[in-house]
Amino acid sequence: MTAGVPPRSAARASGRTPQEVDPLGALAARPVTLGAALAAVLVAVVYTLLRAPDVSSPGAAVAALVVVAVGGAVLVVSAVPLRAPFGPGALWCVAAACAAAGVLSALATAGSNPFVRDDWAGIAAGVLLLGVAPYRSAHEILAAGGAVAAVLAVVVLVEAPGFVTAVPVASYVVVALTPLFALTAASAVFSAVFVAHVEGWVSRATEFRRAGTDELRVTLARSVQQDRVTVLNREVVPFFARLVESGRIDEDDADEARRVADSLRASLVAEADATWLARRLGGPGRRVPAEVVDPDRLADRLGPEHRTALWALFATLDDGDVVDAHSLRVVLEAEEARVGITVELACGSSVAAARRSLAPCLTVLRLVSGDLRVDRAASLLTLRFSYDQH
Repeated sequence: MTAGVPPRSAARASGRTPQEVDPLGALAARPVTLGAALAAVLVAVVYTLLRAPDVSSPGAAVAALVVVAVGGAVLVVSAVPLRAPFGPGALWCVAAACAAAGVLSALATAGSNPFVRDDWAGIAAGVLLLGVAPYRSAHEILAAGGAVAAVLAVVVLVEAPGFVTAVPVASYVVVALTPLFALTAASAVFSAVFVAHVEGWVSRATEFRRAGTDELRVTLARSVQQDRVTVLNREVVPFFARLVESGRIDEDDADEARRVADSLRASLVAEADATWLARRLGGPGRRVPAEVVDPDRLADRLGPEHRTALWALFATLDDGDVVDAHSLRVVLEAEEARVGITVELACGSSVAAARRSLAPCLTVLRLVSGDLRVDRAASLLTLRFSYDQH
């Protein structure tokens, strides 16, 4: 039975970005981003060549193409995984490039532009804003598209007296801005719908997790009980079996009893004091040896997002085909209202290659923490980030 999901307002759905709710999905959108940048430049170049007879200022025409290329470069570079997140500043740089390209393209054909239908600024701007869809929220994309549209509308109004088609001035504006409006709306709708779907999925998953909590508690209790029985079978049962078999107790048996008691007590205390991070990194079958320094048990204060991101990193390190790692050291320290985490990774191969291989994991960590710093030494990769204490 599927748990119900409370309705979400459009404002809430558009408040977060697709990159925030699904960082790995944003990584998969990289080809779309690159394609949008190339398509925008291609549109600008093709339309400029087709309108070559109308170009009265070659310098302005070249400058318009350069500005479009710069906007595409900003889009592609800002979407690089290791530079995540794609911030609002990058979006507005792209929008500014679109607006500047529109002005320069108008200057390039000043006095000799008979038709508005072959102006390319609106199309190129829309394509670039379409490439922003996986990274920014719907209302930000609409705001950027509206700002570009306002600039292009003013340009069209200035050019209107030179157009040969006898129609109302508003018709020129509509024709020039329709591609921009359509592509901007498509970008914003994708962003809003994607965020709404992911948040709905998370909400349903949370409901299922809560519904299965009681069953999970029973399973964990049985697991803990089995672990303790294993310890007893390994340490205590053989000792008592020897006592029963011998039929007497001497001084050596008393010393052995103290040793078994100390060993059992140490095992139970260590299990009780271990954080989830220490237990997972100390579990059997791990390829990379790990050391956890967490005297204040700060790992247990990690939220689910940080736990998932860290465990994805550690699971990747244990895959020998991805990273050649020799050892792992995790240090957690309290820093006022936040907790600082330092992850030191000894690499057998190039540290730069390890950093590239871990790019998806580092992107997710950067997005959930907001302050990831990556330091590289000769054979040591150090990650530093922090999170709020819960």
